[in-house]
Amino acid sequence: MKICVLVKQVPDHEAVIRVGEDGSLEVEDRYVTNFFDEIAVEQAILLRESQGGTVTAVSAGGGRNVDALRRALAMGADAAVMVDDPALADADGLGLARALDACLGTLEPDLVLAGRVGLDDEMGLVGPAVAELLGWAHLAGVVGLDLDGETFTAIRLVEGARETVAGRLPALLTCSKGLAEPRVPKVMQVMKASRARIDTRDLASLGVDPAAVAPLIRVAGHTPPPGRAAVRMIEGDLPEQVQALASILLVSAGGTS
Repeated sequence: MKICVLVKQVPDHEAVIRVGEDGSLEVEDRYVTNFFDEIAVEQAILLRESQGGTVTAVSAGGGRNVDALRRALAMGADAAVMVDDPALADADGLGLARALDACLGTLEPDLVLAGRVGLDDEMGLVGPAVAELLGWAHLAGVVGLDLDGETFTAIRLVEGARETVAGRLPALLTCSKGLAEPRVPKVMQVMKASRARIDTRDLASLGVDPAAVAPLIRVAGHTPPPGRAAVRMIEGDLPEQVQALASILLVSAGGTS
């Protein structure tokens, strides 16, 4: 079985992020592999161990995403492919999906796994868009997965229940927390991955017109969240504090104290 996993880099959850005066984001240079993508990589490796086959990590966009590919290799992926092209610098989710679709077409996988959502923009767009372009079945938020030949049975969480869905391969599934616990690579695996060859391709080699990945939407800008009001400390003993708090709440609700 040939399994491909889509991966990307996102800012570390502890990275400092500020909104610039021009509405741009100023992000501290601390990046990690997207958490949900690591779950997808782990699940792919577990499937290879039980079913045989290969695992290939795939990314598009260049730059920091190379680190995500090396992380996947350190975890145990067999190969890594990077779609890197200047035209992808400003691509939106649909543009990246078109590049990934073309790349996956050359790899001919039986199954594609991806994270449920990227923790940078939380759009959750690329995985479903790639499935649509491939013409494959897609299921989001998978927390349980079994394969039996050319069929799959997956479990996903819905509000108040767990939904079991069966389908046929090929398919693209996006993975959620609870599906698998990502392993921590050993030092020797990290060192080996740092020297591993990454198969890099551009749009021309995939037969993709750069105009096809031009963004249809652009982020116009960002605004910081509203500041919190100053904290007011209520003085006095407990009965006085309760009375004062009741008066404040009554006024806030439109009544009179």
